[in-house]
Amino acid sequence: MPRVWESLYSRVQAGVKKKGRLASGLFAAMVRVSAAYRRYRRRYLGRFPVYAPEPWWRALQRRVPALAGMIVLYPLYKLAMKKLALVQQRFGGRLRLAISGGGTLATYLEEWIDAVGIRIVNAYGMTECSPSIAGRGLNCRVYGTVGPPVPLTEIRIASEEGEILPPGREGLIEVRGPQVTRGYYRDEEETARSFTEDGFFRTGDLGRMTLSGELVITGRAKVIIVLASGENIDPTRIENAISMFPFIQDAVLVGQDKKGLGALLIPNIDELREYARQRFSDLKEEGEELLTNSRVLDHIRHEMNRLLHPRQGFKSYEKLQGIAFLAKEFKLGEELTNTLKKKRHVIEQKYRQVINDLLH
Repeated sequence: MPRVWESLYSRVQAGVKKKGRLASGLFAAMVRVSAAYRRYRRRYLGRFPVYAPEPWWRALQRRVPALAGMIVLYPLYKLAMKKLALVQQRFGGRLRLAISGGGTLATYLEEWIDAVGIRIVNAYGMTECSPSIAGRGLNCRVYGTVGPPVPLTEIRIASEEGEILPPGREGLIEVRGPQVTRGYYRDEEETARSFTEDGFFRTGDLGRMTLSGELVITGRAKVIIVLASGENIDPTRIENAISMFPFIQDAVLVGQDKKGLGALLIPNIDELREYARQRFSDLKEEGEELLTNSRVLDHIRHEMNRLLHPRQGFKSYEKLQGIAFLAKEFKLGEELTNTLKKKRHVIEQKYRQVINDLLH
């Protein structure tokens, strides 16, 4: 579960901060060194998703700078890994491999876990598929994917019109295999809607296939925000990006039929208090008053929009026009499903007035 890893990440970060600014800065620097070295190594070895054949000269252009980066960073990387071994002790000391499934693992979180030396096996599945569809196990080194299909399973990408798409093209993920249900109990209409004529199950997720057969999930087809101006936005990428702030426990993007986007945020009040204290020396509010302080909200929204920059792959209209902190956490069975996924329609209905005030 991504939430488990988010919780562990927050605990480690909080523990490091308690040791002081110097220790916190050194720890962050070691993580950056480790992440950079591993990124160079993957680039050199060709372990990032490839969607089209690569000519030899382009591969050379990729590998030479990557090798140079590895050589420069290697001494610092070895030192960093010795120090980061202490983090592994927080996970029990023997953890080297762990599975993440049930939702999208945010990029910043996956990079952080990888940087401290823990191998994440990203898995993809659904209840209708018992539940396995694909997984990036020990036999798959292509980073940024959920790996190839599990044995005896076929995955294909299709357009909305049913055209089968080649590697690299984004479309609807369809799956067929012995683990896939034959249909929904006493619901012929939903069964007919969920399966193609040749027996592939329509997952409702968006993705693309790499040239070597790994699956990359890019979003959820049924979870799209359409602005009043007509732009379609996948909320999950933005939610994952802004959730990297340590004072954010959860985030929900809103803006359906509005002129712009907003975010409903569940805070970690202790982290938020510390964040505000470091940036506003004259701030008197320390408790829930922080959640509505206009200076704090404007500052946080500005910092979040710095992340949502075109250089990071975001569109110009994927900026936050407003943010609002919610006083209560999302609850299982109310705003959350039994698998801890957000019920967006429930959240939007419950906080309709907050959203209207945010994006009036």
